[in-house]
Amino acid sequence: MKKYRLTDQRTLLGIVSKLTTTVLQERDSKQKFTLTNPVAVNDILKSVHITITATEPLLSKPKSLVCVLKENRVELRVKPVNPYQDDLLQVYEILIEPLERSAKRAAIEDISAYEIKMAQTADLGTVISIYGKTSIINQILTQWQVHLEQTLTNYGYFIKKVQIGFYYAVDTQLMEALATSKAPYYVRDANRRIFYTDRSFYSPKKLTEIYIRSYLDSLLLNNTKSTLIFPFFSNGKVLLGYFEIISNLPDLGNPSLQSDIEGPEGIGPLLTFLEQKAEEFIFQLEFAYAKDWETAIRTTPVRDISQDGRGISMSIPAGTSIENRTLGSPVSFQMVINSSPYTFYGSLRSLKKADSDITNIGIQIFQCDKPEGMSLLSTYASNLIGEAVS
Repeated sequence: MKKYRLTDQRTLLGIVSKLTTTVLQERDSKQKFTLTNPVAVNDILKSVHITITATEPLLSKPKSLVCVLKENRVELRVKPVNPYQDDLLQVYEILIEPLERSAKRAAIEDISAYEIKMAQTADLGTVISIYGKTSIINQILTQWQVHLEQTLTNYGYFIKKVQIGFYYAVDTQLMEALATSKAPYYVRDANRRIFYTDRSFYSPKKLTEIYIRSYLDSLLLNNTKSTLIFPFFSNGKVLLGYFEIISNLPDLGNPSLQSDIEGPEGIGPLLTFLEQKAEEFIFQLEFAYAKDWETAIRTTPVRDISQDGRGISMSIPAGTSIENRTLGSPVSFQMVINSSPYTFYGSLRSLKKADSDITNIGIQIFQCDKPEGMSLLSTYASNLIGEAVS
């Protein structure tokens, strides 16, 4: 592995805890920072948070903090936890890169992927608008509604139900407004008429007072106290539909949302979680309608595997059909783990020309043909990385 990509909460916390005496530099602005108070947060994302201090007045919010240690370059990928608190950041990924080309690498040179296949990307917007909810789409919707309900309930939300809909069929003033704005919408407490309007959420002030009153009355008649509507988009950034999360209690029945919505366990982690789930949901729709699968290459070396087993990169020689594919195209490939073959499915996330003969591709992995495949790949990658960076 050229770089070690780390995402596990315990690993991230261990690394940032060792950097509290180190000065880090923002990758783009070159501004210098120190970090304190690394903490593991028990939110829906299992986050790691840090507090940063700038050595001079803050120029811009940092996105990547870098330091060079004795043998490695360490990069912390970060993002704000709270839009009103510039010094509190979430570390969502760490990249470690050996400084010397001769430095010990994870033993990935002998790992290959086989039967790399790609399919044409489906035009989901057209499929859905022409055919509506087909049996395939209905089956996926049912599975995902149950999955989201169970996951949110397990993480302390009181969920009455989750609905997944498409904007082609909207017929209410609110949904038409949300389709135009492409913004999320959150009623925190229908009984007390409390809405959330920060972070570019849609404001009900843009609708008529009589409509809002009627809308809230209908929620209360159905014993709904709070509802969050989150839009999702196709790989081509076309608005398709929405997750609607409904609860019988205010603030989705979650104490963190009620007491400190902008806190470390508040709305931020929930939005990131829904964004990740929306990506996965869109892939399931894309995959269901993928057609014209063709083999791009029979075998190729694996360059890198992310620690969570959800990402992989490969080197592809010139002359394959991959070079002309659009990002988001469905991809499948095989790997041998513990002497057994596994087929993984994902989407094309990056294409980067390395030289005249080689293109490096990145694939986001979403599922495997065997239930244990995803966890095995994650364990496999973690072991490789652990041996190399310990």
